[in-house]
Amino acid sequence: MKRSNGARPLKRSSALTRVHWGWLTLFIAPNLILFSIFILAPIVIAFGLSLYSWDLISPPRFVGFANFLAIPRDPRAVNSIVKTIYLIAIGVVPTVVVSFLLAVLINTRFPGIRIVRTIYLLPLVISFVASAVLWRYIFDPRFGPVNMVLSWFGIDGPTWLQSTAWSMPAVAIVIVWLRFPLGMLLYLAALQSINPSLLEAAQLDGANAWQRVRHIIWPNVRSVTFLVAIVTLRGVLFDSFDVIQVMTGGGPIGSTDILIKYIYDVAFAQLKLGYASALATTLLLIVAALALLLTPPRATGGRA
Repeated sequence: MKRSNGARPLKRSSALTRVHWGWLTLFIAPNLILFSIFILAPIVIAFGLSLYSWDLISPPRFVGFANFLAIPRDPRAVNSIVKTIYLIAIGVVPTVVVSFLLAVLINTRFPGIRIVRTIYLLPLVISFVASAVLWRYIFDPRFGPVNMVLSWFGIDGPTWLQSTAWSMPAVAIVIVWLRFPLGMLLYLAALQSINPSLLEAAQLDGANAWQRVRHIIWPNVRSVTFLVAIVTLRGVLFDSFDVIQVMTGGGPIGSTDILIKYIYDVAFAQLKLGYASALATTLLLIVAALALLLTPPRATGGRA
């Protein structure tokens, strides 16, 4: 007669589970602590401060949601939100497209490929302020190389940073130039994971370059597009402050006055910490909403 020991595997499995969760907690704890201190805590503090009126001099005064209700009645706040959405539209999509196309272009082997890849990565090692100063000269309507090249084709270039119509596209060009190297690296890593035999088989079957990109390369890197879009979105919303501050200062006539620039002016020039926190919370909600829109839907599977 065999002795039943059915309880032992259960106890052993429970012990392994505790050990597993213990190591998991140990490795995740530093990241969670840093996230809580530098991300979660500031968000909570900003939301709490948005419920008060405070100028750093007098004591904070509780006003409830009055700061949020004042945003729709503030013409500059409404203009900054509109300009922010406009910059996202002309900054995020081109960055994703350029990153993908350049990654496909340089994902080949030819003499000097390392030098070419280094040149493409130069925007990552140049500070935003230095880049803004450089591009401010490039877009100069009288001596800048952009209008000089356009004049060779008989085109009278715009005034760029002095024009209400062209200042934001000029800023978007700089943002794309600054952000595409990181997206290109992410796409390039995804391209390296594609089995070369798939491309070789498609080429032997008569597929041209466009067909290989559309039916083989793009489906294999589609999941990376969400990550590239989110990273670019964060860069457009937050890193663009340095570029706009140096190139246009929010002008001309508020044409590049995005929300992060207005938050800076309200907080540090007007000393309205509560209202600035309400604007920052609004910016956070915009980022969250756009992130949800960019999130790809999960594939639902079922049995036939």
